[in-house]
Amino acid sequence: MIREKWDTISEKILEKLRFLHSEDPDEEAGIEIEERELSSGSLSQTDLPEGDLKKRRRWRLIRRLLLLAFVAAAIGGFALYNSLYTFQDYVIADSYENEVSAGTQYEAAGKNIYRYNSDGVSCVTRKNELEWSITYNMQAPIADLCGSTMAVAEQQGTQVYVVGPDGLIGNFETLLPILKVRVSQQGVVAVVLEEDGVTWVNLYKPDGSAIVSDKTTIAESGYPMDIDLSPDGQKLAVSYLGIEEGIIRSDVVFYHFGAAGQSKDDYVVSSTRYDDRVIPEIYFTGNSRAVAVADNGFLVFRGSDAPKQSASVEFTEEIVSCFHDDERIGFLFENEEEEFQYRMEIYNYRGRRRASRGVNAAFDKIRMENGQILMYTDKSCDIFTASGRNRFSSAYEKEIVDMFYFSEFRKYLVVTRDSFDRIRVK
Repeated sequence: MIREKWDTISEKILEKLRFLHSEDPDEEAGIEIEERELSSGSLSQTDLPEGDLKKRRRWRLIRRLLLLAFVAAAIGGFALYNSLYTFQDYVIADSYENEVSAGTQYEAAGKNIYRYNSDGVSCVTRKNELEWSITYNMQAPIADLCGSTMAVAEQQGTQVYVVGPDGLIGNFETLLPILKVRVSQQGVVAVVLEEDGVTWVNLYKPDGSAIVSDKTTIAESGYPMDIDLSPDGQKLAVSYLGIEEGIIRSDVVFYHFGAAGQSKDDYVVSSTRYDDRVIPEIYFTGNSRAVAVADNGFLVFRGSDAPKQSASVEFTEEIVSCFHDDERIGFLFENEEEEFQYRMEIYNYRGRRRASRGVNAAFDKIRMENGQILMYTDKSCDIFTASGRNRFSSAYEKEIVDMFYFSEFRKYLVVTRDSFDRIRVK
């Protein structure tokens, strides 16, 4: 009975094979032979001796394991080579014309790039294809980016423009000169305004509607060194610098404009004082974590309602430069060893050092982007991994204006004065 079913199934299979290969007479002959062999049972493994069948299965398993081991070794070897080798050459895979005025600045926003200067702000693709453009007239434009939302303001002026992936979100003018500007993903704008020794930290909606206004003086709160908004626009972090009895002090103050701050004086939900410290930079890495960079280390604050200090790292050496992303923060120090000009140290936001390496690289700009560290001048560039390994080092044939990494394998975007160059290191 079983044999009859097998013969029926074989006939159906062979009939389909004849249909698929009906144009080749040689193949039809081969199928007829195979049909006779199948029907006679000459290819059935059940007719083989049990010992031979076990050997055949064993060798088949060994071949598969050897193949898998070879593939794994090849992949592992390539990964090791790719992570340890320092590439020193490149090719320009694609180049796109870039005609803009001198002084144009660039910010990576998702898959696109925002560029701005005194004449306006625009959004272009990585191929420098124009998505939208907005014109204005600013003497000294400054900008802040949060996700794909950017605010452009006129430093020492009064204009503010808020833009997003689809273009203009809103614009307005302030009553006093602008010192700093920050923006959230929703388009809420925080600005520091100053006049006659008095400063204001104000929050606005994209259309210019006032949300909060906080007036400060050096004698009372200190001078606002830096500010930042959480991505959701509900929390504001401010680093104030003051002097008390001849001693420099810094205060890190968090404001909450949601339910957590409604019952607090001036929306202040937490405040921490640090004597003999200057904190020139503060930033959010999410809605519940903020980082304050001091002149001798950094501080991490956590909390969705009232952020409190969760980690602190102090250095005895002078910081040359600082760079960071949402997962790590890095520092450059002058190196005492003659072999390297700098020492690079990288930390996570729990305050643990993850890497320390000697570095020889000239730079005017440094940034950490998508897990890689880009250091470059207008004539050369160096790229390091998140563990501090030198991945690429080379002079560049054009004058570099900016550089970006979009998580493409060995590919980077170099912006020059007249082109967008997509390079591949090798």
